[in-house]
Amino acid sequence: MTAIDLADLDITSVTAMAANDDHLVVVEIFFQPVRNRVHRIGYDGVIVETIELPPGFRLEDGLSGVRSGADRMIALEFRGGSAFGVWDPDGRVFEMMPTLVEGGVIVTPVPPDIEIGAVLITGDFTSGLGGLRYLGTAAGGDHVIERIDVLATDPAFDVLSTIEWYGADGALLGSARIPTLLEQHISTPPGVAMLPDGGVAVLLALENEVRIELLERTPGRITE
Repeated sequence: MTAIDLADLDITSVTAMAANDDHLVVVEIFFQPVRNRVHRIGYDGVIVETIELPPGFRLEDGLSGVRSGADRMIALEFRGGSAFGVWDPDGRVFEMMPTLVEGGVIVTPVPPDIEIGAVLITGDFTSGLGGLRYLGTAAGGDHVIERIDVLATDPAFDVLSTIEWYGADGALLGSARIPTLLEQHISTPPGVAMLPDGGVAVLLALENEVRIELLERTPGRITE
C-alpha cells in the first residue's frame, strides 16, 4: 500500500474520509489556521481537487462523516446520518438533503434504525444511547453499517464500535470490531471508510504512528 504523507500536502487534520475507485475523499477541519475543506487525493498522493466548506456545513453544524459515490458525488453526513449535504460538481455548491440517494438506493435515517431501499436495518441496542451509520452499499449489493453501542457498566459506560455487513435482503453476514479509544493515543473517534468492494478501512492513532488498517470480517454480531 502506498503511503500518503498528509504533511507534504499541507493537510493539517483529517476528521473524516471515504474511499473511491481512484481517489480518497478527506475532510480537513482545523482551527488555527482556520480550515474547513474537502480534498480529493489520488492514490498516487496528488491532490486532485480542494473544496471549501461553506458556513452551515462544518463541524459546528454536526458534521460527522463523508462518503463518495458515482459521478464524483460527495456527501457530507451530519449528526450520525440524520441528514446529508450533497455536493453538486456542476453548481459547485453543497445542498442539504433529508435522505441520500446512492447508486439508485435511497437511504433514510429512522433512528434508531436505517432504511436502505426496501431493507430495514434495526438498531437493537443494549441501551438507548446507541446509533447506526450507513457507510455504503458495495458493488455486489451488500450494505455496510457502523454500529456504535453504548453499554451501561456501573459506574461508567463502555462504547462498542463495530462494522456490520448485511446482504441485499437485510440478513446479517458478519461483523468486525473497531479498536476502542483506550487502545489508541488520540481521543478522537477513528476515521472509517468503506472500500468499493465492501471492505472497511479504519484510521488508527497509535503511540508511535498513525496507520490505516483493513478490518477482517467474522460471522455473526460482536457484542462485547
